[in-house]
Amino acid sequence: MKIADIRATAVSVPYKNKEKEALTSVIVEVVTDTGLVGFGESPAVLGGSITADLIEGTREILIGRDTACVNPLMKLLYIAYHADRLHIQSVGWIFSGIELALWDIGAKTAGVPLHEYWGGTFRRQIELMGVIERGEETRMTREAERLMAEGYRSVYTELGQDMEENIRAVKAIRRGMPDPSKLICADMRQALSTGMAVSVINGIQDQGIGWIEQPTMRYNLQSLRDVKGRVRVPVMSHESGSTMYDVLNVIKENGADYLKLDARFDAGYNGVRISAGIAEAAGVQCAYDGAGQLGVAMAGALHVMAAYPNFSMAYFWGDYAWLKDDVLKNGKFCMREVPYVDVPGGPGLGVEPEKEKLKLYHEYYIKEVHEKGERQNPKDPYRSGGMFGQYFRDFEG
Repeated sequence: MKIADIRATAVSVPYKNKEKEALTSVIVEVVTDTGLVGFGESPAVLGGSITADLIEGTREILIGRDTACVNPLMKLLYIAYHADRLHIQSVGWIFSGIELALWDIGAKTAGVPLHEYWGGTFRRQIELMGVIERGEETRMTREAERLMAEGYRSVYTELGQDMEENIRAVKAIRRGMPDPSKLICADMRQALSTGMAVSVINGIQDQGIGWIEQPTMRYNLQSLRDVKGRVRVPVMSHESGSTMYDVLNVIKENGADYLKLDARFDAGYNGVRISAGIAEAAGVQCAYDGAGQLGVAMAGALHVMAAYPNFSMAYFWGDYAWLKDDVLKNGKFCMREVPYVDVPGGPGLGVEPEKEKLKLYHEYYIKEVHEKGERQNPKDPYRSGGMFGQYFRDFEG
């Protein structure tokens, strides 16, 4: 089969309890000369319209090409968009939706789910983490109580640079989940220096911490290794392992106990599969990142986790649970049994967008997001946890 067209639709899906806030993503359709359509999803890193334009700009290169040549086509795009001179991640997020759509076509053609197309399944259910936003301590305690009552076995939150504030937040969560076997996992989002990271982590280590994610800047692997060597809490690399090449360097540096991967950024789906293989060879467990995704990307993530053995850690599905809806035909992913979500079992991705929902949420994107400046979170433009946000908070006094 040959590629006949590539379409990209920017959509914004609002959240349940966040006024005027929505999650923006770009749904990709690769149309073949037989009429078969593969679906993918790319994150709207530079905004929905720019991302969609960049994706549709690949038509000149891809139309007429064989859909089965997934890996060569991705290499072709990397070369055409100068990823040999830039970091692969600078363009990989654009192409991840195209790549996922091509894998969807291949697996649909074979008549099997994508994880079987990739060689078979190690798991048919994926464990999910509960997510607790930073905020008032009583609310965090109540949220932890609710998640534990529902059946979650671990929760995710974000920490920042204020040591005392971090300790209070973690203790507030622990009050809501007194069972020490239920783990609190936290992302520090590159916010800390080596010494500060060690102090903060050691200050909360008695609170049942499952792992601390990316405490120091992604580029300084030595600092990540130094933190790992000076704390008793497992350290997870995320941004430091943003491609298979970076993953190899993290492992060579002995910089992390665990790796968090994401095909939307980690040189695509083939790249994340290679990264998982490198980690498996090194004896390092992997988690998957699902921040800022809709259901098409989530389906891709579930197939990756099903097909590779060392994705054995609970899945951070980001803010997906807080969305009002999804673009999928059958609605949002849901759990038959908390905290597990089933891996789709139909051919290809096993899910596909509904045309009317694509139209509805594209119109919402145009009116409520694009025309208002593409900012998804007007109340907190810098976010709470990371180093760059801290700079702006200090600047604003």
